[in-house]
Parts: sequence; C-alpha cells; structure tokens
Amino acid sequence: MIITARCCAILLALPLSACSSVQTTEPVYAPPSPPTEKAIGAAVAQLAKEAKLVAPLEISALRPNDLGLGRFFVCVREVNPPPDKARRYYSTFLDNNDYKGSRLSIIMDQCELQTYSPAPVAEPAQPPTTPDATPAKHKRRSTQ
Repeated sequence: MIITARCCAILLALPLSACSSVQTTEPVYAPPSPPTEKAIGAAVAQLAKEAKLVAPLEISALRPNDLGLGRFFVCVREVNPPPDKARRYYSTFLDNNDYKGSRLSIIMDQCELQTYSPAPVAEPAQPPTTPDATPAKHKRRSTQ
C-alpha cells in the first residue's frame, strides 16, 4: 500500500515538475513614444484626404490619449470651413510615428477648447526611382 502511494505521488509530481522547468521570456512592454512633427504632418495630410478637408488646416498640441486608436492624438480643423457647413473637429491618432486613424472628435477629446496653430505641411512622398523599362517590340511572324 505504501509503495502504491509513493508511485502515485511520483506520477503526479512528474507532470508538475515538467511545467516548472520551462523558461519563458516575455517581451518587455515599451510604451509608444510621441510622434515627430513630420509624422504628424503626414497623418494630418492623410486625414485631409480621407475627410476631404480643404487646406489650410490647423492642429492642436499633441496630447496623450487613453480613449482612441493610438497613444497620442492631435485635434484638426479647417481654417476656413465651407459657409454652408459648421466647423468640424477631428481627432487624429498616432503611436510612435505610425498613423492609426482619425474620427470626428467627441466631447471627451475637448477639441473645441484647444488652442490651434498651423498644421505642418507634409512633404509629398517621392516615387521610387526605377529605370524606364520599355517592353521589347515583338516581331510578327507571317504564317505563309
């Protein structure tokens, strides 16, 4: 009976000890850093394209965020909105230098209360330089 109890204890202890011997290293969380002015300009340009906003645009100061798509955001508005539409405010979200998305601002963003300055102008993306590849002309063969 004692031998049976020892065998059962050993059989139960082996699977548990196997799990405890595995070493796992989890990646250390690094919070996103604030985006550069160039990244903010590119994000605002992307928002203007998506929402069909008319330049010039203004942005608020960069602020941390806990509610939206990214860790940081800026509020964006048109300087001269169309006369038939009310002024709309947008929130543009970024993580590091990555544009995460935009939406119409909500009350909690407090975009209406912010101080605005001219938006940085994003440099247009340069097309990649590729050699001019012209297809070779094919000769037609007559079937005679």
